[in-house]
Amino acid sequence: MTLRRALLALLFGGVFLLGLLAFAPASLMGYALDRASGGTLRLARTAGSVWQGSGVLLLRQKSRSQTLGSYRWKLMVLSAALQVQAGTAAPMTVRYLPFAGRVSIDKLQLTLPASIMEIGAPQLAPYQLQGTLQAGSEHLTLDAVGLDGQITLDWLQAASGLSEIRPLGDYRILVQGKGAALDAQLSTLSGKLQLNGTGSFDQTAGMRFSGTAQAAPGTAEAELNELLHHIGPEIRPGVFTLALMPQTSPR
Repeated sequence: MTLRRALLALLFGGVFLLGLLAFAPASLMGYALDRASGGTLRLARTAGSVWQGSGVLLLRQKSRSQTLGSYRWKLMVLSAALQVQAGTAAPMTVRYLPFAGRVSIDKLQLTLPASIMEIGAPQLAPYQLQGTLQAGSEHLTLDAVGLDGQITLDWLQAASGLSEIRPLGDYRILVQGKGAALDAQLSTLSGKLQLNGTGSFDQTAGMRFSGTAQAAPGTAEAELNELLHHIGPEIRPGVFTLALMPQTSPR
C-alpha cells in the first residue's frame, strides 16, 4: 500500500469514526448507566443521541421496576460536564473528576416517588409510603467513600397504605452528608400528623432514627389512632415513638 493510499484510508477511517460518534444513539447512555449502576438504574424510551437525548429513568428492585421520571441531557465535551434536566425543573450539572475519583452535582433538583425512601431504609416498607419527594441541593460531591453536602427532601402530600387519611401532611428531611456517614433531621411543615426526629446512617451501623409521631393540635386523635399505634408504642398521652433500627441479617 502506498503512503497516499494509507493516508486516504486513515482519513476515511477517521471520518467514519467521527460520524459514528456524532450520531451515536441515546441508548448508549442507557447502556453506560446500566453498567455504572450494576443494573440498578436503566433508561427506557430513549430518543436523540448520546450527546443530546432523553429517556425515562427506571429503578430496578428485585423483580420489579419503578419509574423515576423523564430526563433530558446534554453532554458538554469542552467543559467535561453533563447537563441533566428532570421533567420541567431547572437543569443540573454533573461533572466526573476521574483523577479524584469523584462526581460533583450542582443545582440538584429531582421529583421522586416517596416509596424510594424504602431503598435507604427497608424498615419503612410496611408503611407503604406514598406522595412525592422533592430533592434539592446547591452542591454535592460523591466518591467511593460516600457523599458530602446537604440535601433538602420535601415529602409532599404524604400518605401511607395503612391509613385512609390523605394527605397526612407535608414534611421536610434535611440530610447532611459527611463522607461515609449521613445525618438526617425530620420536621413537619403542615398536616394532621406531626412527625419529628433525628437519625444517622453509615455502612457499619446502618440506619438509625429516633423521633415522635402525634396528632396535630385540633385534629381528632381517634382519626389517627390506628396509624399511630402502627408507628410505635405510646410514650406519653397522644405521643408515640417513631424509631428505625438497623436490620439484622438472619444467621
